[in-house]
Amino acid sequence: MKILAESTLTSKEQLTVPKVVRQLLDIHAGDSLVWSLDEQGQLVVSGGRPNSLADIRAAVAAAGRVPTPKGVTVEDMKRGVAAAMRRKHGRG
Repeated sequence: MKILAESTLTSKEQLTVPKVVRQLLDIHAGDSLVWSLDEQGQLVVSGGRPNSLADIRAAVAAAGRVPTPKGVTVEDMKRGVAAAMRRKHGRG
């Protein structure tokens, strides 16, 4: 893992986000950060700003058409989503 920058927790328990990290995450004053742990217990910090509709449209357009598997029912999809949510949230 490459270290990008370092911050020190102040006596008021505040951190300054280094400029290189702010630029990397494209965050600005008033934006949120999301702090989470991955499956290996590593801390992951990401920009918490929600995507705009324009961002989502651009991402979908860039992905192109995704072929739909034949023979997949709505019930199959619901079961798959439920299983993925259980795995993601540690409930199965």
